[in-house]
Formats: sequence, C-alpha cells, structure tokens
Amino acid sequence: MSQSHGRPAATPDDILAALDATIACARRSALYAERLAGARLRTLDDLRVLPLTTRADLQRAGAHGTRAVPLSQVVHYAESSGTSGATNSTWLTAADFDRDARALHARHPDVFAPGRVILNRFPFMAAPAHLIQLIARQGGGVAIPAGNINWDVPFPRALELAQSTGAQVLAGMPIEPVVLEEIARARGIDVRRDLALDTLFLGGSSVPPALQRRLARTWGARVIELYGSTETMLLGTSCAQGTLHLEAALAFGEILEPSTGQPVAEGGEGLLVVTTIGVEGSPLVRYDTGDVVRRLPPCPCGDPRPAILVLGRADEAVTLGNRRFHAHALLDAAAAAADALDSGVFFVVVLPDRLLVRIEAAPGQAAGEPVAALRAALGDVPVEVETVLPGNLLDVELLCRSPHVYKPIVLSDWTRPGRRVLTLVEGMIEWPRPSAGEGRRWLGRTWRTARLRRHLARRLAVESQRTR
Repeated sequence: MSQSHGRPAATPDDILAALDATIACARRSALYAERLAGARLRTLDDLRVLPLTTRADLQRAGAHGTRAVPLSQVVHYAESSGTSGATNSTWLTAADFDRDARALHARHPDVFAPGRVILNRFPFMAAPAHLIQLIARQGGGVAIPAGNINWDVPFPRALELAQSTGAQVLAGMPIEPVVLEEIARARGIDVRRDLALDTLFLGGSSVPPALQRRLARTWGARVIELYGSTETMLLGTSCAQGTLHLEAALAFGEILEPSTGQPVAEGGEGLLVVTTIGVEGSPLVRYDTGDVVRRLPPCPCGDPRPAILVLGRADEAVTLGNRRFHAHALLDAAAAAADALDSGVFFVVVLPDRLLVRIEAAPGQAAGEPVAALRAALGDVPVEVETVLPGNLLDVELLCRSPHVYKPIVLSDWTRPGRRVLTLVEGMIEWPRPSAGEGRRWLGRTWRTARLRRHLARRLAVESQRTR
C-alpha cells in the first residue's frame, strides 16, 4: 500500500478555519476584492451562498487579476487555456509548491523514496513537472528533468534514459507510456523485461480503466492517476485500489447538481466546484472546474479522503443516438476495443450518425471483437471500427527522427572536422533527412488520412443539408 492514512482527520472547525483563511487571502486579489468584501464563514452554509467563480471570470481578470500576494513572494507563473485560446493565469509561491510536494510524497512514500529514479516527462510549463523535481529535492528520489515538449529529450532519448539509468518511475501524461511502448517494440525492446519501471504516475488527461489495465499489464507496473489543474494545483491521486481520492487538506470540493446547484448524493453525478486551501498565490473560492464527476462510496482501501470518478468536462459531452456520453466512457470503451486487438494505439472520431474508432493493429486483424467490446460498453449506439496498419496513427519512425538541438553558437570553424554551419538556426537545430522509403510511407499515410478526412467532411455536409 503506498498511501499513508495515519494523518488525523480534519475537524469541521479546522475545515471552516482553513476556508475562512482562503477567503481572507483571496480578498487581496483584484478578482475577489469586491465580490468577497465582508464575507466571513461561520458555517459551511455561508460558503454555499457565495457566487461561483468561472473560467470566464478568470479570463476577464487578466494576467494579474488572481494574484493575491506581492510579486516578491511569487516563484512561478503558469497559464492554461481552453479551445477558445483565452488564458487563465496562476501565480504560485514556494509554499504552494511545498504543500503539494509534501502531500504527494506522504501519500506515495514507496513510489517517491530515496534512491528511486524518476523519469520526469511532464512538460515544464506545467506545475507537475516542478512538483516532481521538488519531491526529489525533499528526499523523494532522483529526478531526471526530461519534459516531453522538449526537443533536447525526444521520445527515443527518453526511452534510452529510462533504460540506461534504471528508472523505476515514469511520470508524465497518459500518452507517454503508449508512445514509449511503441518505440520500444520497434527497437526490439521488451518494456517489462528490459526496463526497471514499476510505477506509471500519470496526469493531465483522462486515464480510463481499460487503458490503466492495459498499461499495468504491458509494463508490469502500477498505474497511479494524478488529478488537478493549473488553476487549482493538486486535487488528488488514486489509491492502490485505483480509486481517485480528493486531497481534502489542499482543496474543499463540492459536487453540485448543475440545474439546482445542490449537493449530489452518493453515486450521483455533478459539477466539481473547488475552494483551494493549499494555494496562497492565486487562491480560488468556489471555482467551477467544468469537470463532471461521480461521487463514489467510501473506498475499500480505507482512505478517508472523498472518492470520485472524473467523467469529463461538462462542455465536451457528446450525444450519440438518444444517449449522452462523457469523454471517460468513450475513451474507456475505445481503449477496451483496442486492447481486444492487442493494441494501445487508437483514435476516436464522433460523427453525427456513429462513433468511429480507429485502431492500429497487425495485418489481418478482424474488427469483430472490438466492435463487440464497444457495443457491450456503449449499448445500441452505432459504432464503426477501422483497423489501420501500425504507424498510421502513431508514426514511430517520425518520432525517432526528432531534430537534434545544440547549444547556440555564433562561430563555425570550417578548418576543423565537424558540421559546417552558416546560420544561427543551423547552429541550434539539425533537421533529420528522411530516406526515400520513409518519404514514400509519409506521403502514403498523408494521402490516406486526407482521403478519409474528405470522405467524412462530405458526409457531414450531406447530413447538414438533410437537417436544415
């Protein structure tokens, strides 16, 4: 068991005092100066009458609108944005990071332990990457700062680092182990046999149960889900049973029925609204995360933290036939369908009349079993499975030919052996030159994808004309 449950449970008075302190801190920001003027908490009912904070509120507040402390106390600035491109700004103090790092370390002491090597693949614009580094500095292991949005550590280099250093923990987004497994397979590496990784610490997007089961099986590793956001920081992690628990010492969560704003009962689904307790740089009061979650019964693991299942963002739910689905259900079903073909590489397309699931599979694989898996999970929703050859959805060869990035230079001595550089860009980046065979494969894949895109676009246009 990785979790430590020995902490004394916070009393209602402790929670109320912490929330009141958050409100007092938040009032020092431009966002809350007026809307929380005079607000004091005597009971939790006083919290529930306060207005919700939305993403639109954060965007209107501007870059410094959420900041509640002087810049002299800030150590980190972060942004998040949705599909609209408008950004939310978050300012964090050293204490904000310290609280989250200590919570993660305490919950998973066997994962983050002295001498254990952590391949840190979280992008370094996001807070989790810095939390992993801080956990290591606090005695929680040896961190390798190898953020995946980094040309200096492309996917093949990350795989090499995992193998050469004997890393036991892979920390990153859920797609990371999928990509690394495919690269390993192409290089004849068995990730279970040839790597020492025993823990996949994944966050940043949904990790549906079917994908968790496949990753655990193919890697021979335990999967831990990390939940949070740029705005709220750490919200929770999963236990040994695979249940996601909210970190009540860092955030107070309300699960509210969207139409009434009332708390949902156990087993009910609603919007997760968070008041931060562990953030002083940009505290948030009753922040509507936009996530739809299900309130679960107490977990068999014995962890007293609230247990939830994240179903997906409310504004990303889709309607198929007469049923409405959140992203979690669709991704879980698609992952199970891909696993039926012994694949972890899939892509889901929602069309007006059906769900199209594209799966990479070895030649000759029939789609009957994955279709049955989809129908078992989704009911009578029209589904289609398209099997494509390996490399059509996830181009491992392209990922293995990432640019080589150098330390910038302004002088190139052509009298010596080596590269003969003529420009600053050449000095910093060397682009790979694909072979003729790779070029042909790339052109073929691009043509097939473009043909499918045109075909689906024509069908959408015809469907649109019919419904007018």
